[in-house]
Amino acid sequence: MKDIKNLLVPIDFTEESVAGLKAANQFATKFKSQVHVVHFLPYHPVVTPVYPGDASMIVNSAVQEQQMEREKTHVLKKLKNEMDLYLSEGLRGQIYIVSDTLNSGMNDLLDDIKVDLIVSGTSGTNNLVEKFSGNNTEKMIRKSGIPVLAVSNYADITLDDVLIATDLSTELPTRLYDMCRLLENHGATIHFVNVDTTELLNEADILPKMSALVKALRINNYRIHIVSNKGEVNGIMKIVDQIHPGLILMKTYQKSNFWTFFEGSLAEKVIHETEVPVLVEQV
Repeated sequence: MKDIKNLLVPIDFTEESVAGLKAANQFATKFKSQVHVVHFLPYHPVVTPVYPGDASMIVNSAVQEQQMEREKTHVLKKLKNEMDLYLSEGLRGQIYIVSDTLNSGMNDLLDDIKVDLIVSGTSGTNNLVEKFSGNNTEKMIRKSGIPVLAVSNYADITLDDVLIATDLSTELPTRLYDMCRLLENHGATIHFVNVDTTELLNEADILPKMSALVKALRINNYRIHIVSNKGEVNGIMKIVDQIHPGLILMKTYQKSNFWTFFEGSLAEKVIHETEVPVLVEQV
């Protein structure tokens, strides 16, 4: 990831999607990116009687097409208004209206366009990302390796200090490695955090491993934080409260479905504990 050139924001006109759009605007301003938006219009067949009073029904394709065109025109106007309100001029990219459900429609869309980052607003359990479920989407996300930025309770994003939670493994997704270097190049200090949940090790045991990891990543402007805490989330949040990062980077090991990092994983718990945006990619 030499740079973040294309951001994609799913829009459903909720407060959550507006938060995602605002965050995307800040990222795009920082990295001189384009922000593309997408809205999904599920197919709803229009059926009419074969004969007046007849119980038999047929799909009226002509009526369906007219209805879809009206809906698209209405949605397009709303999307343009959202972009005008929340995106700076020069950052506004393409508008995509997909006549499909999000589950299958996202697959086709990402086959046609290049996306470096998906930005989604989230609030509690009501979030757009939860809708990215289903076997086909799961396979697509694993193959594409597209990271997701979850934004909760939107506030101005600062990238002076970035926290990355690590278990001392080099099994970070390539794009998270790249993201660390990219953010450092834009002036960020990268804070590497390791939580020893066994409470058996000490800093002298962990520090050499942390230093070796940072060296392997070729990061120069960094800080290392080692926390002994039985709870991983509590340990991470302790450092969040100390350094007030503008962004948290995390990986997820979820295997059954990429988007289920919002369903009981460490990343979900961190997202629900903090208002700091969390960028997640699957290993």
